[in-house]
Amino acid sequence: MISSLGFIYMGIFIIVNFPSNYVLDVGGLRIGVLVGVFLTLLGMWLKVMVNHSFRWVLWGQMIAAIGQPFLSCAPAKLAALWYG
Repeated sequence: MISSLGFIYMGIFIIVNFPSNYVLDVGGLRIGVLVGVFLTLLGMWLKVMVNHSFRWVLWGQMIAAIGQPFLSCAPAKLAALWYG
């Protein structure tokens, strides 16, 4: 069960990649990165609740995985803006 936590990132990245690119294009880098940081922060705070139940870790991992594409796609968008 614990080893499957890494696969959550890969599965959710495929799904959230296109909406995150849309937010980065329409909302801009600042909004996109702030959304990614907020979701990652929220996910990490939920993972701290591991002493109560392992379900908190799963929910935290999923929320942090939703924020990952916002952060990992931002450098490519920044390079495209600077070096058009």
